[in-house]
Formats: sequence, C-alpha cells, structure tokens
Amino acid sequence: MSAPSATPSAPKPPAPRSVLLADAKVTIRAPIPRVFEALLDPAQLIQWWADDPRVEAELGGRYEGTLTDGRVEGSITAIDGPGTLSFMWPVAQDSGPVETSAAYELSPKGPETFVHLLHRSPVPVPGDWSGYWNGALASLKEFLESSLPTYA
Repeated sequence: MSAPSATPSAPKPPAPRSVLLADAKVTIRAPIPRVFEALLDPAQLIQWWADDPRVEAELGGRYEGTLTDGRVEGSITAIDGPGTLSFMWPVAQDSGPVETSAAYELSPKGPETFVHLLHRSPVPVPGDWSGYWNGALASLKEFLESSLPTYA
C-alpha cells in the first residue's frame, strides 16, 4: 500500500486583526449574580449606564441605551450567566458604522466580584474608550456598593 500523496496546502489567510479599544477592570463588593443582574436589568442600567435601556437577555437580543453622545443599539453576542456578557456595539464613523464588541467577564475574588471589560474593534476607532469604560465600571461599582440588596 502506498502512502497518500501530499497535496500542497493553500496558504492560510491572515487572522483578522482586532484593535483593543479598552481593557478596564474593577473589583466590586457584591456577589457575581448581583453584578450580572445589574448588567442586564433595565431598571438598574438606567442607574449607572444609560438612559432608556432596552435589553433582551438572550443570544441575538437587543442591548441598547442612550449615552451622552448618542444611542448604543447593540445586540448580545454571548450570554452565559452569571459570568459572561458580550454585545456588538456599532460605533458611528464618517465612513459608516464600525462593529465593535464589548465583553464583560465576571469572576469571584473572595466574596467580591472581579469585572473585566474588553472593548475590541476590527479597526482603530477614535475616542477615549478606556476613559469611557473605566468611568462606566466606576459607576457600576458605586451603584452596587451603595444600593441595598433587592432580594426579598
């Protein structure tokens, strides 16, 4: 029996590049389920993130809110709660919207929750994204640490 002939493999296309717009982290004195709830519940999102939030907490569902500089009309690309939430965030540019992605990863840190947010884009997008997300996470921390538990 002869060995199969080797066929030359086609060169692989380069992996799509991803630009890291922001890498923000915060530790919050609240359990993971409580933090995850604050990322999805419109009544809580309005307290720390955006006006008029609309969330459909399922894969492909809406993740929207009005910020000071415009409306985010995203869609959920990953949801594995409590622990992971990612959404596509189209950012308006002169050449048309750029589909960026924001991903929250929650992990335990003793009785607290470590929140890690990565915001990526296929191309550079001008703006102070680190400043934005560090501010958003600071607002989330302040909201959760100053509010009483909503459990009955």
